[in-house]
Amino acid sequence: MVCVLFLCRKILYTSVMNIDPRIAQTIVENLKGIIRHDINFFSPDGIMIASTDPTRIGTRHDAALLAAQQRRTIAVDNNEQFAGARHGINTPVLLNDDVVAVIGVTGERAQVEPFSDVIRKMTEILVRENTEQINRFDERMMTTNLISLLTSEQHDHGLVTYLADALNVDLTVPRLVAVGRCTAQDADHSGRDAIYDVLHRHLGRRSGTLFTVSAQGFCVLVPAGGEGDGADATDTSAETRTLMDAMRVDMERTLNRPISLGLGCTASTADRYWVSHRQAETAVDWLRFTGSASTIGYDDLDYGLLLSAIPRPDAARFVEHVFAGIPDADIDDLQRTFDVYTKHNGSITRAADELFLHKNTLQNHLNAMARRTGYNPRALNEHTGLALAFLLRRYLVFHRA
Repeated sequence: MVCVLFLCRKILYTSVMNIDPRIAQTIVENLKGIIRHDINFFSPDGIMIASTDPTRIGTRHDAALLAAQQRRTIAVDNNEQFAGARHGINTPVLLNDDVVAVIGVTGERAQVEPFSDVIRKMTEILVRENTEQINRFDERMMTTNLISLLTSEQHDHGLVTYLADALNVDLTVPRLVAVGRCTAQDADHSGRDAIYDVLHRHLGRRSGTLFTVSAQGFCVLVPAGGEGDGADATDTSAETRTLMDAMRVDMERTLNRPISLGLGCTASTADRYWVSHRQAETAVDWLRFTGSASTIGYDDLDYGLLLSAIPRPDAARFVEHVFAGIPDADIDDLQRTFDVYTKHNGSITRAADELFLHKNTLQNHLNAMARRTGYNPRALNEHTGLALAFLLRRYLVFHRA
């Protein structure tokens, strides 16, 4: 854990105090396009980390070091002034009142000195933009790690506390978890930046809300009511559900694809967030299984609550018991007949019409179904078992996909 905490601190420190050489190189190339002189970018200790003259990268420059130490522009206008230095100017770059770099322009002093303030201000803007981008990325990564820990049943409490403190997150707040996925199993799951934009638009100003995006979809921890007596609440407030559904609809428009969103129950403490997350995943899986692009709470699942509660080995055992020895293609044909027969409430005439079969042929199919499965679809007490077997079979296939 100590190593992980040290790494987190190192990431934060590096992002603010040191400029990545790749970013520095981008900055000098952008400036070179405006000012027709070689541009050099130095670290605060006088080491050139980027330049439009690649042969000079890695060299030490005493004029740049002096500019950083004295926080003022240092001009070089004679060969004896600084060993190995070329004529030009070196100007400190400030970020939050700290010298984070020195920018240098090579050329005769009279030609380049008028550019010193412009170069400094432009560099500070570019550094600030890139630093803010890095900080946003670091914050996003820490949030992702925190959510991953909080939604796991077993997690490192010390690391959770550290990340929560770094992100200024109050873990005593009751929260519910929402999990979103593309409804279609074969949907394109690209567009993470667009998903983040939608999440920020709807949730960015909602205090205490955490969210992350992955290749599978997105996860949101949103503050909610339900402190009660300390037990997890079993309802979702109308306000929260409305907020989540509006976000889902916006995401559908943005991504141009249907989205399913499952909501867990409110967890009263951080140690119970994982329960809400598991419920949200169950809810979104049921929506995707039924092909429904909508928002649903865990307690609203109906059949989904029952099916998700059956251990998969037991479900597979029951399916095998009912359909033992029957080829998959034949089971598919049996289900097609069964579904239409059920849809028409056992009406042989209407079911036969939809299946384009003679009534006698349909009756033969139903008799064959009873003989091959041991469950007669025309007997009410056996119809239920057959319906459950077909449903569980489809549910198991969905989870294997």
